[in-house]
Amino acid sequence: MKHDPKKKPPPARPAPKKPEPEVFIGHDSMTMMGDESFADFERRMDEAKADAGATAAIPAHVPKKAAPRVEDEPVDDEAPADEHDDLLPDEYDGDEDAAEDEEDEEDEGDAQPRGQHAADGVRPTDREGVEWDYVTHEGVGFNDDDDEDAMTFERNGKTYFKPDWGDWESGNFVAYWTKHFDLEQSQEDGEDTFQATLEKHGLRNRNHWKRVTQTFLRHYAKDPEFTNAALVARQEGSRARLRDALEPGMLDPVEGVSLQVWATINAKLISAGGDAAALKKLLAPHRLDEAKWARASETWNARMSDQSNPDAAMAIATAYGKAFAAGGAGAYGASAQAASASMGVNDKVAGKKVKGAAPVTFERWVEIQTAQGVWAQQGKDVNAMLKKVFGLTAVDWSNMSAHWSQKLSTDFQLAGQYGALSAKYTAQYSAGEADPDDDLEV
Repeated sequence: MKHDPKKKPPPARPAPKKPEPEVFIGHDSMTMMGDESFADFERRMDEAKADAGATAAIPAHVPKKAAPRVEDEPVDDEAPADEHDDLLPDEYDGDEDAAEDEEDEEDEGDAQPRGQHAADGVRPTDREGVEWDYVTHEGVGFNDDDDEDAMTFERNGKTYFKPDWGDWESGNFVAYWTKHFDLEQSQEDGEDTFQATLEKHGLRNRNHWKRVTQTFLRHYAKDPEFTNAALVARQEGSRARLRDALEPGMLDPVEGVSLQVWATINAKLISAGGDAAALKKLLAPHRLDEAKWARASETWNARMSDQSNPDAAMAIATAYGKAFAAGGAGAYGASAQAASASMGVNDKVAGKKVKGAAPVTFERWVEIQTAQGVWAQQGKDVNAMLKKVFGLTAVDWSNMSAHWSQKLSTDFQLAGQYGALSAKYTAQYSAGEADPDDDLEV
């Protein structure tokens, strides 16, 4: 047939649009956390078993890169297997994997299939021989048919998992850890309480919780903010416990002296040297005499140290620390005032996002803190040494710490730096007094 140059070629047929791929997890908790394909995983296991002559222990893997969340799409159980190729790892080769399965069946005879539906009433077992409810033999199995239909698809006789976020918000790390810790705590209160907590958080059963946990870890285990969020959630839980412990009247003023006034006067008094003349001057604007001040101080100190209700005592001490920092006394008072906004039991944990500029560098702060610890062990007067070596008062130090202690408490990377710096300055100050301005900027 001759080609007619005047005749237009037929329009190209557009390539069928593949559905957006799902993030793939795996068929047990070890491979759920791994980066290798299932073909590679099973080949590695077979080689290990051949070398050892027995079932080899499966090492855990950590994902190299956190994958973005992709919304789940319904899977048609009756659809051809090829329609689920987008759910598998890029390295997965269905034909090769199927051929390996056939070879395994020939070599192993009646051996129980690994990571797939139980056949002829035989339930899968883990490497220790313990049976699990469903196909996952590392404790992430299912307890009901709804789970199976919703969260898996079949390929070459194997069952593969889709990600399961439950109804939890994938990007809200603090909320994830808050629910996770709540569930952990509920287990200590009995099965009924645990089941009620599962339902409160939208989970069907214990294994559904494990599925959701593995999904979050698969996506975010390498994200530092995911780990930092656990620290924030712990602090928020602790603050809630302290708030709940407070009873009516515990924060009422004493002799007309509120906790805020008492803390503010104390901060300014220490900064001024703490003598009687300074106290009288600070009491005058509040129309207080020294007798009332003494009675108020005795009561507030007793409330902060009452161990009949230690959580309440800690709550009062925390409120005192916030008010002391908010007093703005001393050379670093402005920094402490800004940082105090997130220090109370009723405040949202700020952590790395604490307000205000850093009063000194983190290294300088660690140096000063470490030096004080060394001096205390040596039996020296810490306040005198603090003034002599660093030119700081106790209030100055307290104000510096209002900023850095909050950042340190919610940043595990900063905590890692702290260990190395503390070791460095422990050695330096244990050897003798150091130059306070040693190549560091305040």
